[in-house]
Amino acid sequence: MMWALIEKDVKLFFRNQFLAVITLLGLTAFTAMYYLMPSKPDDSLPAALYLQPDVGAEMRAFLSDALDADLMESEEQMLQNMREGDYTVGLSLTQAMLDAMAAGEELTIPVYSAPGATPDLKQAILDIFTAGLNNLHISSLKKQINVEDRVIVLGPDLMGIGEPIALRDRMLPLLLMMVFSIELIGLANLISEEVTRGTANALLVTPLKTGQFFRAKMVMGIGLAFVEVCLLAAVTGKLMISPAILVATLLIGSLLVSGIAFFIAAFARGLMSVMAWSMLFLLILLLPGMAVMFPSMTSGWICMIPSHYLVDTLHRALNYGAGWNDVAANLAVLLASGLAFLATGILLLRRKFR
Repeated sequence: MMWALIEKDVKLFFRNQFLAVITLLGLTAFTAMYYLMPSKPDDSLPAALYLQPDVGAEMRAFLSDALDADLMESEEQMLQNMREGDYTVGLSLTQAMLDAMAAGEELTIPVYSAPGATPDLKQAILDIFTAGLNNLHISSLKKQINVEDRVIVLGPDLMGIGEPIALRDRMLPLLLMMVFSIELIGLANLISEEVTRGTANALLVTPLKTGQFFRAKMVMGIGLAFVEVCLLAAVTGKLMISPAILVATLLIGSLLVSGIAFFIAAFARGLMSVMAWSMLFLLILLLPGMAVMFPSMTSGWICMIPSHYLVDTLHRALNYGAGWNDVAANLAVLLASGLAFLATGILLLRRKFR
């Protein structure tokens, strides 16, 4: 009887036009979004350089090459190009500044950054130009300083500094979470409707037991979510990268979102109520996915969100080849979180049955 209930739930899920459409459109849109993103990391920093007319042609060519910057005809042109997004950073030098550098004098040089640059990018720009100009100063004095410039990262370089990760690969854990979010809404709506309309009580009058009812919903929710995220992983070509860890992570992640769906269904009444509660949870659950894309903009509190352990495991396994020892703690926390939400949701839902 439980399997008949599962079959009935799957049919009801896809009979709901809203859920069927957002599921199909979601998978299509997320796949397209992945392939539209750059497949290779772009770590270039487009730079513009303005030198006053009194700077000699030989020095102009040398500075442009040394700073890897495009020469501008005027400072106004440089600033305008930066406002339009053609360049990330701009530098304006005069002959007096160059003479001061050659003389070893202390000098403050204004560096322009494009609108919207993050604090980390601004600091990186300043560091790059400070090092570059200091190197020019040392060269002009014919002195040489040997410095071994190395940054040794303990563990995987999750910031992507040493070995940059393509944006679409950083984005994939977030896309998988968004697929999970669709199934979370669908399962929560399915349970909520059966409880509020009295369908669940009618089913329990039959030989179907309460435990079988909840197990059927759990199997359907986990199975549907798992199949769809595996499908997205397959079409993006990632399913065979650490397949055992990926399958285990997606399966436990399916348990987590199913548990949250049970929890939401205990409070929601109808689709609109489910949507409201789901949006509240999803705004929080999707934050770790954003943290993977922009690692420098996150704080330690992100570890308090259960989906962090799902996203972090996917990111490490897919992009850094992490092994079981590296992700075992994450999977344990993820499993405990999923079971806790599931147990709490079932306990709250039982109270609604007469």
